[in-house]
Amino acid sequence: MSDADDEPPLLDDHRTWRRIVKQGQLTRLPEGVIVGAIRANYRCEGVDQDFVREMIVFISDRMLSILRSEISTKTFPDGGNDIVEAVHDAMLKALLSPTAADGEGLRKWFKPTLRNRAIDHVRRARAKMKLMPDMVDDPGGMVDPRTENFSEAEQEADVQRILNCLRGKGVRDVFELHMQGYRCSSIKGESISSILEIDPDTASKRLASAKQQLEKLIGRW
Repeated sequence: MSDADDEPPLLDDHRTWRRIVKQGQLTRLPEGVIVGAIRANYRCEGVDQDFVREMIVFISDRMLSILRSEISTKTFPDGGNDIVEAVHDAMLKALLSPTAADGEGLRKWFKPTLRNRAIDHVRRARAKMKLMPDMVDDPGGMVDPRTENFSEAEQEADVQRILNCLRGKGVRDVFELHMQGYRCSSIKGESISSILEIDPDTASKRLASAKQQLEKLIGRW
């Protein structure tokens, strides 16, 4: 990416997204922003779908990697592969559905959405097997397999609770716009600085502060 602050492009800026894919720069962007770009460009008239398919493959691989690290390999006869595949397939369908709540959930909070759906599937499998041991590995202490199923409202409330922990003038406002795909500055459309009526440097500093605080709270996004 050419911008000094490495902000992602607008979600529907398909030309820039095509260049990012071609240059192998997807790993530098949050998964949720990539999900937003996929949902904005998938089957969009006049948009070359080759780069969109590559983004889908990238996100699919990230899903599998996260799920395999979360599902216990010791409890199920197949090492949890059936559950991993079931969650992955369901979330991939949600990603590509413009009306799926989980598709929007992946855009807003990628890892928590995957983890919550993994817990749902694990509980169903546990009920069938009539087993009670922990089913989800949680080396980072972020997932509790004993927690009740999270509704969409509860999931959003949890994210809002985390965002409420952000400190500093305007820091939360900047980060919420960043998660919606806005850049700190842009000559092509609305940006964080134009929406909040602040200069781009201030927007960049507040975004950096938000990321530093969130890394301490929940690890890297």
